[in-house]
Amino acid sequence: MSDGHILADTDTIHKLEEKMFHNEDPTLTVSTPKVSSKMQEMLKFPKVELHLHFEGAVRVETLFDIAKQKGVSLAGAKTVQELRKALETHEPANLAKVLEAFEIFLPIIKGDLVAIERMAYELCEDQHKNGVVYFEGRYSPHLMLSNDHPVRAFQEVTAERVVEAVKRGFDRGEKQFGIKARSIICCIRGLDKKFPQTILDLATDFKYLGIVAIDVAGTAHGADEQYEPEVVAAFQEAFKRGVHRTVHAGESGGPKEVHRAIHEMHAERIGHGYRVMRDEQMYIENFVNSKSIHLESCPYSSVMTGAVPLDWKNHPIIRWAKDDVNFSISRDDPTCFDNSMLSELALAHEQIGLDIHQLWKAQLNAAKACFLPDDEKAELVKLVEAGEPKL
Repeated sequence: MSDGHILADTDTIHKLEEKMFHNEDPTLTVSTPKVSSKMQEMLKFPKVELHLHFEGAVRVETLFDIAKQKGVSLAGAKTVQELRKALETHEPANLAKVLEAFEIFLPIIKGDLVAIERMAYELCEDQHKNGVVYFEGRYSPHLMLSNDHPVRAFQEVTAERVVEAVKRGFDRGEKQFGIKARSIICCIRGLDKKFPQTILDLATDFKYLGIVAIDVAGTAHGADEQYEPEVVAAFQEAFKRGVHRTVHAGESGGPKEVHRAIHEMHAERIGHGYRVMRDEQMYIENFVNSKSIHLESCPYSSVMTGAVPLDWKNHPIIRWAKDDVNFSISRDDPTCFDNSMLSELALAHEQIGLDIHQLWKAQLNAAKACFLPDDEKAELVKLVEAGEPKL
């Protein structure tokens, strides 16, 4: 990516990505940076995380403990460290490979409301330790049911009860740690045609359980962002109902998928969106000239999933910061990447090159783009503004 406003043609970009993704050294790995005490001091401002998969943010120690209690072996791991090695990705790969980790550990969580509440509470504790004051955890409650079919919600554990369990954990965390957390519930690419409408109705009817928006994401077998007509229709209906909307786009797909998310699905926020940079005109029109659409970036994840090349000094968020684009920084799936908000911001500073004030501005952008009600959002924005680092 050039420093100016002229990007290479698509073929050139693809060739560059192919070269970087298929490094001659197959053992090439990347690691999350260690955060020094000096860096922690520089990053003391309040933090807001918008793009965090709840199921992908469970402690590995907790997964190992739950599996042990149930007498289940996860990937044959006999220690926490072995399980960590099985779940984490530190080699630039692809989205499907990262998502395969969920197929390992989700079965022991499904239908276990006690475990789900524990996950939510512990997540609040982990966020608090990193100075996060507000976050939105996204998940598909139907994928945590004990049934074989992901859409049917009968027997003991229903989608509503899953959301209730998350809320109980979040409520306990809010009381204990002074942190605020809300739920975004996800449609999943490639499931039953009725599923998107089911998610929309759940978000509409159960806002009192802390649901603030809907999302749509892919799976290991359908991560191409080619969202079905039923998904598009559900998002159009969400717009009419006043239900907030964020859409995964521009991660495994390209600019066309981002354009569709914005102009057909009425997305207010784009999950990832890096590949919009392949279309300079669209980038300028939708994110530079207009600041209304928010980009949820996850730098470490972006390289691990293959969304962008392993070339930190030319990462898209450098351009976004330079152009004062409306974007924030999140982690995506810390269970898979062993990253914290502190390590993610340290990466953005030390490797990518954003300065401390730009990192704080990303928190302010996140606060303004969050899906809280206006009065609560105003309080959050005020809190982040008060933490502006002195130049």
